[in-house]
Amino acid sequence: METYYIKATDETSLWNAFESAGLASREYDHSDPLNIAPSDHNYIDGEFIKTGSFEWREKDCAIDVIGVIFQATGNTITDDDGAEYPEMEAITGFHANLRVDGLTNEQIAALPIVDAPATPYRKWAGDE
Repeated sequence: METYYIKATDETSLWNAFESAGLASREYDHSDPLNIAPSDHNYIDGEFIKTGSFEWREKDCAIDVIGVIFQATGNTITDDDGAEYPEMEAITGFHANLRVDGLTNEQIAALPIVDAPATPYRKWAGDE
């Protein structure tokens, strides 16, 4: 298994990249009326497009969605009670770790892969 570090602009872009790479798919909620074709839909003229709720499902891989990562700015903030804590700022991007048995060149091209960070925010058990 190989580990890849992924950084997209937002969550939607992240999952769309996984879908484009064939590593995730949408599982639609069949009880949502927006996912059920009306009885008068004409399938000859076009496919019914589901627009209702769904969940993402991984396909032959493990995806650890981290999301937005925050880092300390070096400044200290004091709250109304006098308690001090570090000021944090968001690092640009929406992050995930991917664990998979090799990727094809097409899959690599579809994913926003970044170099392994020197100090990963999270890592898989067994990774160094």
